[in-house]
Parts: sequence; C-alpha cells; structure tokens
Amino acid sequence: MLDFAKITVFFDEYTAHYKDFLDFEYKKADMITKNEIEELSKALSTEQALIMKTNSYEGRRAKLLGGDSELTFERLVEKAPEHYKNKLEASHKEMSEMIFKIKEINDRIGVIVAARLKQIQKRTAELDTYDDKGVLNRKSATRAINYNA
Repeated sequence: MLDFAKITVFFDEYTAHYKDFLDFEYKKADMITKNEIEELSKALSTEQALIMKTNSYEGRRAKLLGGDSELTFERLVEKAPEHYKNKLEASHKEMSEMIFKIKEINDRIGVIVAARLKQIQKRTAELDTYDDKGVLNRKSATRAINYNA
C-alpha cells in the first residue's frame, strides 16, 4: 500500500531540488551567453552534482513506490486519496513546468553552442596552412589537417 503522506513529503523535496536545478540552468545559460568559459568550466562540477542528486531522487522514488515504481507522477496523483490530490497535483504541475523550462533552456544553449562552433570552424577553415615543404596550402585548415593525418 502506498504511503501518500511520505510520497507528498518526498515530492516536496524533489520539487525543491528541481528549483535548484532550474536556478543553476539559468546561471549556466547566462555564462554561455556571456561567453564566460572559465566560470562555466568551474560550474560543471555543480551540474554533475545536480544530475547525481536527481538520480538519487529517482532511486528514492522507486524505493518509496515499491511495486508501483513504474507509475507516472500523473497516474500517482490519480490514485491518491482525495486529501492528498490537490497537494500532489500542485507538485506535479510545478515539477513538470520546471522540467520543461530546463529542457527549453538546454535546447537554447545547444543552439548557441552550435552557432559558436560553426563560427570557430569557419575561422579555422580560413587559416593558411603549409605543406611539409613550407609551401602555402590554400585548402582549408580542416581539410589539410585531415589530409595529413
């Protein structure tokens, strides 16, 4: 039998974790937008810790739900006694919105990073390269590097 009192407390904690995660994602996006590479590099350990904590919460969730560990949050809300439904519905809505926002931020970050990598590749391709005899090679540096490898 599911203990909805414990489940409600657990999802309050899990939701608080996702608030921290979302705050971090906003900061990470800001670092990327401002091209703060060193700060971003330092923040990677924080991101790894948040991901590990998320995995820990998932393990705790599975243990708490026992044989019902495959239940989605939405289905869990449906099964909840009436006096827990409102609280669990609110947690579900809040957590879903945060997860969606995290995904949205990461998608936007992916676009920014891809555009920057494309600029770097274009600049790299414009560099003059030289062959093993010291003669200027007008091929792109990328092709020259691949050719000589």
